[in-house]
Amino acid sequence: MAFRRRCETILEWTDPGPDSRLLDCGCGYGFTLRMLAELTEADLVGLDGDPDRVAQALGDLERFPKVSAVMGDAQNLPFDDATFDHVVCSEVLEHLPEDARAVEEMARVLKPGGNLIVTVPCADFPFTWDPPNWVLKRFGGFQLKGERPWSGIWYGHRRLYDQKRLASLIQESGLEIVEQRPLTFRTPPFAHLLLYGIGKPLLQRGWIPLGLRQQAGRVDGADGKPGAVAGLAMRALNAIDAPNDDPARVARASSFVAIAIHARRPLTDQIGTR
Repeated sequence: MAFRRRCETILEWTDPGPDSRLLDCGCGYGFTLRMLAELTEADLVGLDGDPDRVAQALGDLERFPKVSAVMGDAQNLPFDDATFDHVVCSEVLEHLPEDARAVEEMARVLKPGGNLIVTVPCADFPFTWDPPNWVLKRFGGFQLKGERPWSGIWYGHRRLYDQKRLASLIQESGLEIVEQRPLTFRTPPFAHLLLYGIGKPLLQRGWIPLGLRQQAGRVDGADGKPGAVAGLAMRALNAIDAPNDDPARVARASSFVAIAIHARRPLTDQIGTR
């Protein structure tokens, strides 16, 4: 559900046309690329630092002729200045040693007037998203980190963000903030453990079949009807998730799973060139 909401936000803020080029910086296994390929006609380029992830993304997306993916470093992008109309960086900055350098590079490869869409995990996350770290943060003065199944929200992350920190990072690159938006305040209990502590390792080992990987990248369920058990589970999850789409309830919430920010490169600027 949180992934669907990120996808909807990316589409709303970019609305890429058939003549536009979009970079998915840190594309991973290509879930966001797949969503964009199904719903737009833009020229899509994915970049990731892991050759296995790039290979899997290319294999899963081979039926989309306007999608490509390359291996590269988000902190040193292998593209010329002003190459892309849109750059998407979803759940990536928190993994990088130099997040400011990565933002500078994304600003560099944006065309003047181009859009940067960033999503990151929120430092003030809901109790249900990661109960152990929520309790430890408030009462123990520490949190579980590393890449272990029980690391929760810190799984593979160097840092978490609040809205002020993320906005400052973007503005220091020379980009202008258009909008900030917190995403998803209500989740099933231990959702992060299920997704990242269990689901992600299975995906990394190639133990999730192609059909399920592709379904994970969908936002509309148009590939077919789920089975009875899956359908019941989806209805339960949808009931839990529904308040996240209620503006009044979102406005009252104080803890969120993620933060999204929409920035734009000014038409005239002094952003660095290569």
